[in-house]
Amino acid sequence: MRKSKWDKKKWEAVKIIYEPTDEEMTAGAGLGPLIDVFMQSPQYEELSKCLPKRVSNASYDSRHFALTYMAGFWYGHEALDDFQEFEEDPSVEDKLGGLPSVRAMGDYLRDFSPENIAAMNTFLTRQAISARKAIKPAEVVTLDIDSTSHVQSGDLMEGLAWNYKNEWCLDSLVTFDELGLAYAMELRPGNTYSSDGGAAMIDKVLISLPKPADATQEHKVRADSAFCREDFIRAVMNRGALFTITAHDNINWTTEAKKITSWQPWVYSPEEIEKAQKRKRDLPRVELSHYLYQPGWAENLRFPVIIKRTWVESEQGALFDTGCWKYYAVVTNWSLYWHSMQQIIEFHNKRGNGENFIREEKYGYDLKHFPCQKLMANHAYGLLALVAHNFLRTIAIIDKLDKPHYSKKLRRKFVFVPGRLIKHARQLVMKVPKRFWGAFIDLYNFGKEVFDETPAWMRPRHASLCVT
Repeated sequence: MRKSKWDKKKWEAVKIIYEPTDEEMTAGAGLGPLIDVFMQSPQYEELSKCLPKRVSNASYDSRHFALTYMAGFWYGHEALDDFQEFEEDPSVEDKLGGLPSVRAMGDYLRDFSPENIAAMNTFLTRQAISARKAIKPAEVVTLDIDSTSHVQSGDLMEGLAWNYKNEWCLDSLVTFDELGLAYAMELRPGNTYSSDGGAAMIDKVLISLPKPADATQEHKVRADSAFCREDFIRAVMNRGALFTITAHDNINWTTEAKKITSWQPWVYSPEEIEKAQKRKRDLPRVELSHYLYQPGWAENLRFPVIIKRTWVESEQGALFDTGCWKYYAVVTNWSLYWHSMQQIIEFHNKRGNGENFIREEKYGYDLKHFPCQKLMANHAYGLLALVAHNFLRTIAIIDKLDKPHYSKKLRRKFVFVPGRLIKHARQLVMKVPKRFWGAFIDLYNFGKEVFDETPAWMRPRHASLCVT
């Protein structure tokens, strides 16, 4: 007979006996292979040339500091004090042969000079280009350039100022491609105008890119309305690239829009129509048109300005049941003979993807906050974070090309791996569970595919990694 709920045994969790041990264990066994793969790549030697020199016999090597920082970014540290977590973790301390103190880590950032910062930015561009060679060689690159604020709470940090959003912050200008690889980063005072320095940055990046395999194709640049200015447009065109820039009213496009009488309806795909029907929703009413804009700084140039208008219904309960058109414009140098207005707008709308990577930079690597008082030291900190981001992002793309994971999920697969370190016969052996072995094999394949070299920890003659 079925027992009543009063006769059932009360549920309890399974009891486990916990015992202390002197064995060296880690929750981040994936950091060692990450360090190995990076050190055996050409990127490591190139990065070493950009770092400040450390000449004191009592100091760690400059590359030692850089790898400690990168291990922290891969692990997800949010402040300099978090590096103390590695002091009792054999995955990093034993791997690097010791750890600098938190104070020494801060002093290292203050050693960076303007020459080191410029070299690091150049390295960042070359790192992204080398990663693309393994992923999408000789293909067209789409660059998204934008600025973002880094709100701070202190008062002594150099460069802090109130921006137009009334935020007490620093400001950074960054360039990402459509894959999420970073090409350049400038850290500036918080009241710097968004597009200041944008022309010089995009010029340096575009001149470094290899030409597409198809001679009829050009690299592309997307930007918001702050970059709708002469110096930026000239810089892009001088490098033979195409651009789409959100138009601001300095070019009087709203006045021109009122003169337009011919509009083309937006064409929805069968999938979009079917999806709307399933949800029992009406698709927005969207129309497109364009006019030719003549800039005052070049009388012989004409740029198409594509205007998109969307019908917005009035709020429910309004006195008059009417609506209005909401306008949006994009200035471009794309040919309207080879591309439709809808194609150009759809391409430009993907600019939000660059904002996702800015969000990843700020939340995935905690560049919302900076650790030092000196602006240049904080700039060096941000560049090291983006170097770590590029390396981890390349792993994510190769691991899952159609939908790469962001840092939070990628760390669970490649970094947060339990391990037990065994010291025997002058060798260090890291034992990991078999269910995590696939992540290490993926790292091996990454190193071999990108750098065409087998990492040392996977070579048979080395016993640096074993499986339990």
